[in-house]
Amino acid sequence: MNKSIFSINSLSKYSELFQIVGVIGLIASLIFVGLELRQSQQIALVEQQVERTKIFTDLYNTATIKNLAFLYPENDYSEQEVFTHNIQHMFWNLSETDYLKYRLGLMDESIWQSRYSIMKRVKSREGQTNRYCIIMERVWEAKKRQLDAEFIKLIEAIPSRDCT
Repeated sequence: MNKSIFSINSLSKYSELFQIVGVIGLIASLIFVGLELRQSQQIALVEQQVERTKIFTDLYNTATIKNLAFLYPENDYSEQEVFTHNIQHMFWNLSETDYLKYRLGLMDESIWQSRYSIMKRVKSREGQTNRYCIIMERVWEAKKRQLDAEFIKLIEAIPSRDCT
C-alpha cells in the first residue's frame, strides 16, 4: 500500500487550511489592488494640478511679455515690478502644487523642506523694499482666494513683515 502524503484522504484533512490560505491570499491581493488604485488616483490628482499650473504659468508669462500685472490692470508698476507681480502669482501656484505632492506622499521630505523654506522666505517679505513688499502682499491676498485651504493655513502661519 502506497502511503503518500498527497493521498485523497490526507489532502481532505487539510482542505479547510487550504481554503483559509486561499481566502487570505485573495484578501491580500484585493488590499494590494486597492492600494494601487489609491496611488493611481493620487498621481492623477497631482497630474491635473500640474496641468493647471502650466496653464496659469502660460497666462502669467503672456501677461509679463505684454507688461500687464495679472489680475491687477490698474497699476503704476515699472516693468520690473510687473515681472515681480506675475512671478509671485506663478510662485504660489507652483508652491501649492509642491504642497499637494508632499501631502499625498509623492515628494521626498528633504525636497519638501527645501521648498517650504523658500516659501517661508518669500512669505516673510524680509529684505524687500516697501514697494516690493506691498506687491508681494497684494499678490498673496489675491492668490489665497484661489488656493487649497490647507495650503493657505500653512502659509498664513508664517510670520510676515508689515508692509506699511
